[in-house]
Amino acid sequence: MQMETQTQVTRKDLNFINDIDLRNTLRDRLEELDRVVRVNGHYSTVFLAIGCIEGAFKHVARIFKTEIKSSSRYPPDSNGQPKDFDKLTIDDLYLLLTELDILPSIARFEHVYNLFRDYRNFVHPQAHARKGWQMGLGQAQMALGLLNATMSELEDYIFIGKNKFITIAGTPYYDAQEVLNLDIGDSPLQSFVILESKISDVLDLSFDLEIPHGSVFNFVFNYKDDGNFKMFRLDSRKPNYNRLLHCSRKYYWRETHHVYPESTTDTSMPVVIKIDFPNQVFSITVSGVLYAFKDLSLNVKNLFGEISPGLKIGFFNEKGVVRLSNIKF
Repeated sequence: MQMETQTQVTRKDLNFINDIDLRNTLRDRLEELDRVVRVNGHYSTVFLAIGCIEGAFKHVARIFKTEIKSSSRYPPDSNGQPKDFDKLTIDDLYLLLTELDILPSIARFEHVYNLFRDYRNFVHPQAHARKGWQMGLGQAQMALGLLNATMSELEDYIFIGKNKFITIAGTPYYDAQEVLNLDIGDSPLQSFVILESKISDVLDLSFDLEIPHGSVFNFVFNYKDDGNFKMFRLDSRKPNYNRLLHCSRKYYWRETHHVYPESTTDTSMPVVIKIDFPNQVFSITVSGVLYAFKDLSLNVKNLFGEISPGLKIGFFNEKGVVRLSNIKF
């Protein structure tokens, strides 16, 4: 008996969407799109593909609604007044999201989104008949390609408030309860995220850290790439193992400093990190205790000497599941 091979044709990593209901709705539509593509459902392919792009765009746009509405490129309506936010079209949203550097600005790409805005309107037969445009395999393939290209740009993002993180490894996600979940991945980096913005002035960061026994959490700084960064480790696997480390090549890091307290005994703890370049401050406080640092010769060291301006910060779980909640910048 010949068995049918089920082929996935759409990208389904929707971790940039923390609204679980919207994420499930979009995933259902993407799964249906996989099916209709296989049976040459050209109309359905276009309608579903463009509808999914609009859903993703509108979710991200609402995060940055204030910035978008104040943009000089915000479009007017037919009366010359600012268009109603909920009536922004797919091509409007593309242009406004490129201005925020959330999507890449590609020459004439807005015309592609504009074209498929019209194609999506062909769900109404009268509109299709008036335009007289073809709706066949080529248009379906173009819509599917546009969907996958759009999702590939968005799928590595995690939006925490208006802060944009980039996924470096694993499958981290920010859920509807506003918890950043660093799950078990398939590399020594497990789930690894980096704040897209570089740190050159002042940063006040706080969060509640859930680190079960056997898990390891790393606060990353001086990030250049996944083979060049420094990190502060809280290790619940064994006593006296909290450390400052330097990663000098991919999947390899070495200890550079002892951290005091050396042990992590709580499974849930508040963490406060302050970086202030003008005042030469870099401090880490855990459960109300300001952590101290000594080099491997046990000389007391000021942590500020370890950080450089113009680089990035991030988080990863080297072992076990770790969760961050109440994240505030």
